[in-house]
Amino acid sequence: MTGALIASAVEPRAGDSVPHGLSDGHACLNCGAALTGAFCAACGQPAHIHRSFLSLGHDILHGVFHFDTKLWRTLPELVFHPGRLTRRYIDGERAKFISPMALYLLSVFLMYAVFSFTGGAAPSVDPGDIPGGERFKVDNSAAIGVTQQKIDELEAQLAGPDVSDEQRAELEARRAGLETSLRVMESIGRGDWANVERIQESVEDEIDRAREGQAEQPVDANVVPKDSEEVGRFARSLKEFNENPGLMAYKLKTNGYKFSWMLVPLSIPFMWPLFFWKRNVKAYDHAVFVTYSISFMMLLLIFVSLLGLAGLGSGWIALILIVATPLHMYKQLRGTYGSSRFGSFMRVWVLLFAALFVLSIYVVILMFIGALD
Repeated sequence: MTGALIASAVEPRAGDSVPHGLSDGHACLNCGAALTGAFCAACGQPAHIHRSFLSLGHDILHGVFHFDTKLWRTLPELVFHPGRLTRRYIDGERAKFISPMALYLLSVFLMYAVFSFTGGAAPSVDPGDIPGGERFKVDNSAAIGVTQQKIDELEAQLAGPDVSDEQRAELEARRAGLETSLRVMESIGRGDWANVERIQESVEDEIDRAREGQAEQPVDANVVPKDSEEVGRFARSLKEFNENPGLMAYKLKTNGYKFSWMLVPLSIPFMWPLFFWKRNVKAYDHAVFVTYSISFMMLLLIFVSLLGLAGLGSGWIALILIVATPLHMYKQLRGTYGSSRFGSFMRVWVLLFAALFVLSIYVVILMFIGALD
């Protein structure tokens, strides 16, 4: 009864301004519970509230970027003391830090935003300067030539006098698909990812219009889809990937952001053999370790991408990645599991090979999804 009287006493009437600060003895404006400090003990809402444009901007930044003290506590710990951060979070010291999954999702969002702007992880790095990059340039150029040759052959067939309307429609559809693949490969060869995104949007619009047209057509009850047709479509997609590596790279990039969450469950099983004999180490510990570790790697890629955009040479960028990755793993292993220097050093190499294996599985899954798309 007393709480209700307090709540009614401080509840603003129509036309009244909302109080910006409430002291002890007043009621929370959210749930009506009596306030005993700077925050409501029942719902957690601050006693001091704001009604200003700046406060709205703060709420937006907080909702999108976790723009509060948790971010500034978490990032320095993640970069300089990753093992201590992981251990503190596992042991229950969690209110001070951003949760691993929240930081992971934030890192994915930032990586997508930054890479869309810069065009890749390190825009100043020429493909020929990295292992396999020169080979990719050669294969991409060869695929462009082969695709152009196929387009020329289709145009020659279309110019023939004995082409029926049905054959012409099929040939024109094949030519349109090859021309789209050609534009994608040429854009990837130039590093013009913005144009690749525009091509993707135009293709998706065409697909949506085609589906709408099919939905308006009457369905033939005698026509039943066959599994063999799906298998054939998948085989054709794989063949197209093999002939057009640029298209494959494009689909890997677009699907990589959508399914980045799979890296966490794929990585956790490789942590178990490293500490399976320790009864105090749980699967949850490995999940926190992996999530924080991958978050750091994504933030590191964002960092070197910005350095590349600023003009840092590819050699320096490669050096940062080569040094920072195993060093961060070593420090996180030491601090999280309390392993010895030698034990942590040996486990780093195991984790590096495991990371390559996980990435390989991840790429295969993305290729499979891209083939079915």
